[in-house]
Amino acid sequence: MKIIELKSDAMRVTISDFGARILDWQVQVNGSYRPIVLKYNNEADYLSDQFYLGAIVGPFANRIKDGRVDIRESQVLHLDRNEGLNHLHGGENAIDKQVWQITRYSQSAVRLELVIQDMWNGYPGALELKAEYTLENQQLRLRLSAQAEKDTVVGMSAHSYFNLNGTNSHRNGLEQWLTTCATHVNINDSNGLPIRPPQSVKHTQYDYSKRHLLTQQKGSQVLDNNFIFSNSCSKAILESFDRDLKLEVSSDYPAMQFYTGGHLSEPFCKNQSVCIEPQFGPDMPNCKNHPLGLLPANTLQQHIIDYTITTE
Repeated sequence: MKIIELKSDAMRVTISDFGARILDWQVQVNGSYRPIVLKYNNEADYLSDQFYLGAIVGPFANRIKDGRVDIRESQVLHLDRNEGLNHLHGGENAIDKQVWQITRYSQSAVRLELVIQDMWNGYPGALELKAEYTLENQQLRLRLSAQAEKDTVVGMSAHSYFNLNGTNSHRNGLEQWLTTCATHVNINDSNGLPIRPPQSVKHTQYDYSKRHLLTQQKGSQVLDNNFIFSNSCSKAILESFDRDLKLEVSSDYPAMQFYTGGHLSEPFCKNQSVCIEPQFGPDMPNCKNHPLGLLPANTLQQHIIDYTITTE
């Protein structure tokens, strides 16, 4: 496992070539470094990681019903089904379990690349993937890009678990404040798939338009829903319990999955940290009215996720 550390005056971020993942992220708060992402104590534990800890997930992030995507009437993709009948985060041993090539790095940036072969986990290809992290002052930018030789489906995301109180703190992930400008939410069926159409968040337990402490919000312990942005605002703000550290996550993706770690287990604890995953959304390639994630052959797909830190 190769490791690159990015540094700025405000923070330091450790990136691995295994899954192009964030292994560690520490932020300067009141003169000392605070660890803000969940991590394993031993690097070898990442090889058997089942929680996608800090990894780039995909090629398509989230669930696809029955692992089936209708590209067109004459072409149906049958993707690897690794969660019951669902295809989740790219299937078994997906890009989070692959060794990416580090093609460029410095103290402030690293670019990782991965090529997966035609029909790997059911994805037509070959498919070229890139993840580039750039650290500048208080912002970490992640640029994701993909291009394939055949028509396929792509929509990568990042899967870090955040606890801004400090992952070494006695406070768990629900003892954080969440604000977002999402206007709609996908309610899940028993298989974690969206019941369409999406619902307005207004006057529901999913309304985070005003700052809410997760512990005080109904349903927060089992939150694993896709929130949709219907205007120019596509961001979420997470704050530590004492509000001395703030993380703004923004993206050009139309949705974000909010997951409060309800399925975490040993060596971690349930709800120990939370995920904010910008993406297209679950089963969106099969959305009849507005399919997302379909990538025509020899076409470049690019998306940006910005993580901006503010300290009080």
